[in-house]
Amino acid sequence: MSMPTEAETASSSRSLSTAFSLGAVFATLGSLGYISLNGFPPREAAAHPLALTAGFVASVGILVLSLALMRWRTDLPGWTVVSSAAGLWFAGPLAWGWSTTFAAAAANTDNALFETLFFESPLVLLGTVPKALLCLVGFLAMAITGWRRRCVPRLAAVVLGIAAVLSLWPPYPPAVILASLAFFLIARSGVATR
Repeated sequence: MSMPTEAETASSSRSLSTAFSLGAVFATLGSLGYISLNGFPPREAAAHPLALTAGFVASVGILVLSLALMRWRTDLPGWTVVSSAAGLWFAGPLAWGWSTTFAAAAANTDNALFETLFFESPLVLLGTVPKALLCLVGFLAMAITGWRRRCVPRLAAVVLGIAAVLSLWPPYPPAVILASLAFFLIARSGVATR
């Protein structure tokens, strides 16, 4: 098997940089749409048309970021990249699932039942555990290793570290917004591939 030419490597790096950038923008826009509904009562926010749109846009962006991470060949240890990609992979369906499930429940329940189902039940939080653990480990390890090896920009490493801690909270937007920012910074600095 022949080694890739310099032109092929540059093209691959550009397409990966584009995927990181687009994924980051969509994930951030969808997450901000989700956050913008926080002024509404929970049931009304779930029934709002923006909730479904925001969930879809966030899901697409998160999954593009996850797939871009899986294609990224970097000096970071492979397990850190795979952990981060897997954590994002769980966050994408979580964003879509919450927007569709919450909207369906809002149409068929009253305020009290809606809040009991989604804010008092520990079962809802169970779906966030894989995202929380994988993103915590993956983002934190990427931040520390990227800082030490200088293979990611320093600012991106700091932002990934903060995203790792925020990933422990059940709502996906805070961690996704910061992780998106970190991957956008990595893409703008020129995604290095081996």
